[in-house]
Amino acid sequence: MKKVFLFSGTEEGKRLARRLGAAGIETTVAVSEEYGTVMPEEPGKEVPVELIHRDMDEAEMVSFIRSVDPGIVVDATHPYALEASRRVRNAAEQAGIPYIRMKRRSKDAPDRKVFLFSDSKDVATALEKTSGNVLITTGADSLKEYAEREGLKDRLYVRIPPEDRSIEICDSLGIPRERIIAMKGPFSKEINRATFLNYEIRHLVTKQSDRSGNFVEKVFAAQETETAVYVLGMPQEDGIPYGEVLDRLGELFSIELRDTVTINVSLVGVGPGNTDCMTAEAERAIREADVLFGTSELPETFRSGKQVYPYVRGEEILPRLEQLLWEARQGDPHVRAAVLLPGDTGFHSGSMGLIFYLTNWRRRMLLSDTGRIDMRIRTYPGISPVQLMAARLQDHWDHAFVGDLSGEETTLQEVFERLPYEKRTYLLATGVEDVEQLRKWVLEKDPERERYSLYAGYQLSMREERIFADEGQRPGIGAEDALCDPFPDILPEGAYTIMIRNCAPASGDGGEEVQVLTGLSNDEFLREKEIPLILEEVRTIALSKLRITEPAVVCDIGSNSGSISVELGRLLKNSKIYAIEKEKERADLVRRNIKHLSAHSVTVVEGEAPDILEELPAPTHLLVEGAEGGLFRILQTVFNRSPGARAVVLADTLELKSELAQLLSGSIPTEYTILEPEYIELNVSHNRKLGRHHAMKADNPVAILAFRFGRRPGA
Repeated sequence: MKKVFLFSGTEEGKRLARRLGAAGIETTVAVSEEYGTVMPEEPGKEVPVELIHRDMDEAEMVSFIRSVDPGIVVDATHPYALEASRRVRNAAEQAGIPYIRMKRRSKDAPDRKVFLFSDSKDVATALEKTSGNVLITTGADSLKEYAEREGLKDRLYVRIPPEDRSIEICDSLGIPRERIIAMKGPFSKEINRATFLNYEIRHLVTKQSDRSGNFVEKVFAAQETETAVYVLGMPQEDGIPYGEVLDRLGELFSIELRDTVTINVSLVGVGPGNTDCMTAEAERAIREADVLFGTSELPETFRSGKQVYPYVRGEEILPRLEQLLWEARQGDPHVRAAVLLPGDTGFHSGSMGLIFYLTNWRRRMLLSDTGRIDMRIRTYPGISPVQLMAARLQDHWDHAFVGDLSGEETTLQEVFERLPYEKRTYLLATGVEDVEQLRKWVLEKDPERERYSLYAGYQLSMREERIFADEGQRPGIGAEDALCDPFPDILPEGAYTIMIRNCAPASGDGGEEVQVLTGLSNDEFLREKEIPLILEEVRTIALSKLRITEPAVVCDIGSNSGSISVELGRLLKNSKIYAIEKEKERADLVRRNIKHLSAHSVTVVEGEAPDILEELPAPTHLLVEGAEGGLFRILQTVFNRSPGARAVVLADTLELKSELAQLLSGSIPTEYTILEPEYIELNVSHNRKLGRHHAMKADNPVAILAFRFGRRPGA
């Protein structure tokens, strides 16, 4: 017979009783005030659960356990009911029944406001950073540490025995008599609760103690009044978490007990603001969701009956998602969430960062002990402000430079440097100031002023929509039919999307876009003695092995003269290239080459990898030109941030080539593995003139390893 004797006093114990009953496992549940008083549902006819609600001493526990004769005893009493837990363990041992202790994960426990400390000084330091009244219950001898701190003295209350010595200590420390609670215990949960409410206590300081110290009653009362508890000398809880208990019981009874929760997360592009511009698919995803993250500006018809949280960043969403997962394990095992992103999910919406956070969180959850999950992520695109602006101007944006001034991806200085070379530039502005600075730049571009037409779309798609225009000689086909107004003296505050058309870009002839090809000659670059330059042949092959598709984020580590970054910057117009160099002289040379060869999408970053990578966007592509012994750390850091990134490593020293060999052999203990590796050894020779003849001179051989990151099985 499958039987479990469960001593329950927590929400986890309640969940376990319900799970065992649903699985047809006969379960006896003992609950008492001392264990924690969390009652499971009344057992139904179809659920074989027997409920015992009474306090028991150790002998009674032994008698009950023997009468039930279970296959195992599970201790799910409250983590602070130490004496009760000790008796359960002893009783199971005397009855000769296997015993397991279930502990709560800190993030799942309802009593998150319980903090553990080793001494009074640390408690006082922590309390100084809080507000609200503090109750000290650790005795008069410990008061000095708290009373001598200015930030605490005026909000201290003290509960002490009604003894002359204790009261004299309080008087000597300047604690007013009205803040002294002179009472003799024991104190029930009800008395503690009344004390906390009467004196508006927000923080309780106590010692961990056994039953005689009424520790459990204080903690339970604090939880009911949302009072934070600061515990001195509290040992770490032992036992195994809920998920492992399910596994142990499943093995014992040869049954699958793990919960499965289905989580559907929709990333929804809600368009430029007006819900009339939202796609039918996006609208359906919002209506079907129970929880909404992101903008709260949707009509009430969309939000009705849903939980709405104003979070759009991964680090903000994940804690709430974990709470939803925890709630789902106790109730409806389905979580339907939608993250509402402005504009289109593929255009400066943060969707890629969210997908990175969510997929890594899913991987952690699958490997954790919190139960089975089935998580699905789906993206629903929307209309971006750039698409709408192009439509309003009857123009196209497929070959335009597109930037977002509201984030860190694009700066005004970068835009000013690019404008002479771009035929079309679309920008999301932070507000009026960006519009005014761009217009000022255009108006002051004599004698080239007539090349430029500037349009500022205000509150696109909304009732207040207007497009302000300052046009040059050739505004473009379709612009004459656009409904535009002259720029007013004072621009209204609000959201702007900007389009600047250059009818004669410097990179072309008569306004035609020109394709920039790979294979820049070595002579094109500015050179400095002692600073290496990656040769044309090596550079071309390395670029081909990156296999870049736009938009991309490329990190070039140890960029030397910047030859690879600069050539990438000339090729990629809708990507970000970061040339990372720790030596200032080399970084300055890279900047000069960027300006010299008009590689405007390259940003120079001074710093040392891998630490500097934490400050940059997660790369889609990695290029390593120099590592100096830090290759494996660099690769691990990139894998942690971008598990699907592609990497190309160049090696011209025996030491670095040895590290590449170790990567290929798989002998390095890493969480990642390299997929589809390509290893190339280049021996390039160039001709040189010797008198009337020509001879070949060999350059230093260079190895290239290209691969894609993958997760090592079992990691």
